[in-house]
Amino acid sequence: MLKSPAVRYLGLFLLITVALFSVLATPWAERMFVAPFTRSLVHACAFLIDLFDNRVIADGAILRFNDGKGAVQVLAGCNAVEVCALLSAAIIAFPGKLRYGLIGAAAGIVALQTINLLRIISLLYLSRGSQEVFDFFHHYVWDAMIGLEGLLIFFFWTRWQARREAADRQAKEVAA
Repeated sequence: MLKSPAVRYLGLFLLITVALFSVLATPWAERMFVAPFTRSLVHACAFLIDLFDNRVIADGAILRFNDGKGAVQVLAGCNAVEVCALLSAAIIAFPGKLRYGLIGAAAGIVALQTINLLRIISLLYLSRGSQEVFDFFHHYVWDAMIGLEGLLIFFFWTRWQARREAADRQAKEVAA
């Protein structure tokens, strides 16, 4: 029996992470979820860009300028699905009410994907310039930023969850 809360948390986190990544690694998950989700990200980017710049076309998982000068292809790993899975596992495994964990995971996924939309859009515009600058932002800056955002969301969520749990305890004491 696991006595340490930290060991219990890490064990549950690893279990949820392995389960989520195992599902994501299946061909049916790729076909039924990951690929359609990735295409929807590309189309969402095209929609947002079209509000200001009508030169962009979404073609499956490729976002490109209609003049042929710049494009990005959103592949697995660029859609932030793995970071969302890790964040969800970290939040859901954290001690507390499952309801708060599910709320935190959903809000965290929305926040991560919002930043990921900005990432994809910025990389599209960077693709029109220097390949070295594009590669630097693609492989270093944005990868680090998405990971850092996941950590920040987790830390902010743990603070929110602790305040929520304290408010729930206080409400029970007042009601008693």
